[in-house]
Amino acid sequence: MFQNTLSTEKKVVFILKLALAINIAFWLYSRNIKSEWLNVPPAPDKKYAASYGIGDGQFAYRVIGLMIQNFGDSGGRATALKVYNYNHLTHWFYVEDALDPVSNFSPYLAAYYFSALQEPEKYRPVLSYLRDVGIRAEGEKWRFLVQAVVVARKIMGDLDTSLSLANELANHPKKDIPVFTKQMPAFVLREKGDKELAYTIMVEILKSSADKLRAEEVNQMVYHICNQILSEEEAKKDPLCANITKYK
Repeated sequence: MFQNTLSTEKKVVFILKLALAINIAFWLYSRNIKSEWLNVPPAPDKKYAASYGIGDGQFAYRVIGLMIQNFGDSGGRATALKVYNYNHLTHWFYVEDALDPVSNFSPYLAAYYFSALQEPEKYRPVLSYLRDVGIRAEGEKWRFLVQAVVVARKIMGDLDTSLSLANELANHPKKDIPVFTKQMPAFVLREKGDKELAYTIMVEILKSSADKLRAEEVNQMVYHICNQILSEEEAKKDPLCANITKYK
C-alpha cells in the first residue's frame, strides 16, 4: 500500500511539472502577442442600442460612452486619434444621442477630446453632430456649436464651414446666451478678409444691444473693432474709436 501511495504522489508531481512546463512554454510563445485592433466598429441601429444595457437605455448610454472613450486604448494599447475611423465614430455619437439627448458626456467627448487629432480634416463628420446638438435651445448645448465653429476655423482652416456654423450660432434659438456668440460671424469674416461686413455686424450688435451689455463687454467689442477690424488710419477717422488707445 505504501508503494501505491508513493507511485500516486510521483504521478501527481509529474503532472504538476508537466503543467508548469506547458504553461512556461505557452507564455514564452505568446508573451509578445497582442490583440489586434480593427479600428472603430460600425455602430448599431439606434433602435437596438439599448441592448448594450440589457434593455436599460441609461445603462446602455454609459456602457457605450465608456467604450467610445476607450476605443483603441485597451489591452495595453495606445492609439493615436488620427487613426480612428471618424465616420463610424460619428455614428456612435448619434447612437448615444438617441439614447440620451440631454446628457453632455458624449458631446464633450466629441467636441473637446476627439478634436485633438493631428489630421484635422478627418474630424469633419463630427462637425455635423456638434451642429445638430449645438443648435438645440435647451441647457447650454450652444457651447458645442461654438466649439464646432472654432475647430473649423482654427484647427481645420475651413473658413467657409466655420462661417456657416457661426451664422447658425448667431441666430441660435436660445436667446439668453453670451453676446460673443452673435459676434462669431464677424470674427470669421475678418479672417476671410471681409472686414467691411465684419465691421457692420459688430456695430449693429452695439446699436441693438449696448444698453443690455456690461461695460466690459461693450469695451471689448469697441476695442476689437478699432484694433482688429479697422486699420490704424481707419480707426483714427472713426468716432467710435476716439477714446481707444492702440496697443503696439
